[in-house]
Amino acid sequence: MDNLSPLRHLIQSHPLIDNHAHNLLNRESATDHDNYPLEAISTSAHGRALENALTTLPSLRAISQLSELYGTPCADWNDIKSAHDRSVREDYDGLIRKSLEGTHALLLDDYLSDDEDIEPSTWHDSFTVSATKRIVQVEALAESTILDVSNARKNGESVWNNFRQRFQDALGSALDDPNVVAFKSEVCCRTGLDVYPYSSDDTTLGGSLIRILDSGTTRSGFDVDDKGICDWIVQQTLKAITFKKKAGVVKPLLFHTGLGDKRVNLAKANPACLQPLIAQYADADIVLLHAGYPYTREAGYLASVYPNVYVDLGKVFPMVSREAQVKVLRECLELAPANRLLWSTDGRLHPESFWLANRQFRQALETVLVDYVQHGDFTASQAMKIAADVLFYNSNRLYSLNLTPSYTPAE
Repeated sequence: MDNLSPLRHLIQSHPLIDNHAHNLLNRESATDHDNYPLEAISTSAHGRALENALTTLPSLRAISQLSELYGTPCADWNDIKSAHDRSVREDYDGLIRKSLEGTHALLLDDYLSDDEDIEPSTWHDSFTVSATKRIVQVEALAESTILDVSNARKNGESVWNNFRQRFQDALGSALDDPNVVAFKSEVCCRTGLDVYPYSSDDTTLGGSLIRILDSGTTRSGFDVDDKGICDWIVQQTLKAITFKKKAGVVKPLLFHTGLGDKRVNLAKANPACLQPLIAQYADADIVLLHAGYPYTREAGYLASVYPNVYVDLGKVFPMVSREAQVKVLRECLELAPANRLLWSTDGRLHPESFWLANRQFRQALETVLVDYVQHGDFTASQAMKIAADVLFYNSNRLYSLNLTPSYTPAE
């Protein structure tokens, strides 16, 4: 056995904590490819753009690797969908267990859990060692609060004061809920990451809320897409997190950054836009999701100079090419402290999205760390600590999970 075998073994087999993912479809909906296209597991494209995405390197690589998962040769996505449908019909639970193999715990952004096609968070518990924990999306929380305000709207009542109090109460309840370990903001997809550190006056915010109420209905719902309101939601969440941290309760705020669908204004998806906000709320822990791609260096830089910033490495696996995945890891390690790097799949809907992400991440991590050891940048023992921290211990500490992995080192 060469001296790198223990490192390779650890990277490929150490249990992991998936620090950001989404709920799976139920069995009946898992084969509904019209509404939940399986091809989307390797791209953020939708509609006609999804047809073009089938010719990308990530999509072609997914076909090759998923053939291994199903144990049958697949030449294209039609073959993949046939194999998927057969697996769902014959043993959906088995497909999920195989896809989540090695996953100790899931932290689920479960904003779609009210959808009848989606399994609830607790349902996922039977497929992991430890119980699933929840991540609350704050814009979705605001939209449900606005719906409540709309239903309770009365003449002469201050709609803004009503909404503000209800939203702050909802935040407080989530902070007190032991099953909630973090919050997430989608402000990147709504108005951009250039979040102003200070809120507008109540008159301005009240006017913005009225416009949101007037543009939606109780049946269609209300879209929080006003910059003033979106910024305020993020500010209030960070204030509440900071206050609660003084009492010893640590629950970070995760930001969607970089990689996303066509809703994202790419120029405003750069995590560098968050720098004034990060500096203003220095006591609130902040996680930059998706490695900030394609602004990975900026994300790593922020983690290197602000002790409250972490970089999540998810979503680029499996949505960019193999070379790009290796580059992402290298760029993160250029400056970012290894104890500020977290792993997630950003898996959703189909179990294969988890399997591909975990498999490709372990492959890229092995490529990068083995290369650094061979070039003398650090020792194999140091590389093993980095790998175990990224896969498990960094998330375990940040989210105060207090979990213990079951791992047997290579002999």
